Amino acid sequence: MSKLKKIIMSAMLLAMLIVLSRFLSVKTPLLVISFSFIPIIISANILRT
Repeated sequence: MSKLKKIIMSAMLLAMLIVLSRFLSVKTPLLVISFSFIPIIISANILRT
């Protein structure tokens, strides 16, 4: 994967991380359920060197 594609992919995953952590999380008085770990896992698998 070229360097430009890696930069673009990491920017898209960062945007997805922000959206998932801010807007698509369920907040209860005791805990917060969020899907923000998904872009982190994807970026670890795709963008490893």
